[in-house]
Amino acid sequence: MVDVVMAPCSPVECRTAVVIDVLRATSTIVTALSNGASGVIPVKTIEEALEKKKEGVLICGERNAQKPKGFNLGNSPLEYRKEKISGKTIVLTTTNGTQVIEKIRSEEIIAASFLNLSAVVEYLKSKEDILLVCAGTNGRFSLEDFLLAGAIVKRLKRNDLGDGAHAAERYFESVENTREEIKKHSSHAKRLISLGFENDIEFCTTEDLFKTVPALVNGVFILKEFP
Repeated sequence: MVDVVMAPCSPVECRTAVVIDVLRATSTIVTALSNGASGVIPVKTIEEALEKKKEGVLICGERNAQKPKGFNLGNSPLEYRKEKISGKTIVLTTTNGTQVIEKIRSEEIIAASFLNLSAVVEYLKSKEDILLVCAGTNGRFSLEDFLLAGAIVKRLKRNDLGDGAHAAERYFESVENTREEIKKHSSHAKRLISLGFENDIEFCTTEDLFKTVPALVNGVFILKEFP
């Protein structure tokens, strides 16, 4: 079965979980690993991240869209250039994306974005029980995450869909232009634009820039190899 859940308040269970935070955590994870980071460690709190700084890692992320004091990088994927992060381990904490990971009980967790959409779909074709977990924004529905979930469901072409997957697929089918839909109607996108992050919206809505699939292994996102 394939299903979609929005901003879960309690733990969710499945065999294969796909965590989605288009703006911007999973887009950043995909970009960082695609640009040579050795791993991305998601943590819940700023304090956890700062504690790991002495281990020689890059501590990165945001609270309320802004880089916390003492952090190396924020949560804009455009900051994660090869010359800054290649070979580095990144500790990431964000307002939404890294929080929802804590609620997933699954045999495997992968990170999805528009940036690696086709690679994610190809990886999921061999999986049976799939749950697309949308991070949302501050515990509420996020249009952009649901839209990506719908794109994944549409491309999987499965018949065994849960109610959430049906709804996400129908929403995706109703949209003519993904980027414009997000820019015009996503409250989170509008807020990021107001804070000067419009380039992030453009970047995060670019499809198939990378052919990589990050998977959480022993608490660290690394690139998953598959045929």
